[in-house]
Amino acid sequence: MYISVQKQDSVLTWTIRRPDRLNALGPIIGAELLELVMQLEQELEPFRTDPAIEEPPYRGLILRADPVRRGQNPPIWIAGGDLKELAQLSSPADGRAYAAEWAQIGLILQGLPIPVIAAIQGAAIGGGAELALAADVRLATAESSLHFKQLEVGLATGYASCQRLVTLVGQARATDLLLRCRRLSASEAQSLGLINDLAADDTELETLLTSVMHDFKRLSPRSLMIQKHMLQGPFVDKKPQWADRELDLFQQLWMHPAHERFLRKFMGN
Repeated sequence: MYISVQKQDSVLTWTIRRPDRLNALGPIIGAELLELVMQLEQELEPFRTDPAIEEPPYRGLILRADPVRRGQNPPIWIAGGDLKELAQLSSPADGRAYAAEWAQIGLILQGLPIPVIAAIQGAAIGGGAELALAADVRLATAESSLHFKQLEVGLATGYASCQRLVTLVGQARATDLLLRCRRLSASEAQSLGLINDLAADDTELETLLTSVMHDFKRLSPRSLMIQKHMLQGPFVDKKPQWADRELDLFQQLWMHPAHERFLRKFMGN
């Protein structure tokens, strides 16, 4: 198990811990996280559907990954997709199935009736940045960054995240970030609205998380749920047509020559 679960003061925290792979996302962590989000969705269903229930079992979910530090380099939060695992997915259909799993995770997170916070402590690369986009609120430390490097590995956004990014920053900004494989510092990401609040360091991030959760806890849980539902618009649909379209397009790139060459180079072949 690579995701630890903590429950404290009505707040649920999931922390990815796989330092040997720089917390990279692949089918193994994907299956584990999908099981967790589906279980949480089921736990929250009575609150979502029954107006007589005033309090959900949790008031918020925090997504974390233990930052991996190597020497004097900035820490890694999530190093994109797990290339060692992904190299085993030899067909476009396999690649689509992998991406569809992560797309489902993101859509369930967005549809949850409680706020979801991503606590970023380092570089969120590729799929790591895409996972962060599925949260309602993104907090980060000053040494964090978002790097949209999907095209550099011969792919494109893989977790049905393209339209999510367009919604957050607009078509022109999203085009620039994705087609030019932009790496945003924490302050640059905040200026675009991709990071809501910035902490100077890990200690200040904990204080910030407590403050944000305090803001949520003082409000009506049902009001929060309804407002979140309004804000999410088409993203609360578990099988939106745009997501299927993105996955179909992503499948065309899996093991295409450019992607295959990158994997061979990474694997030393």
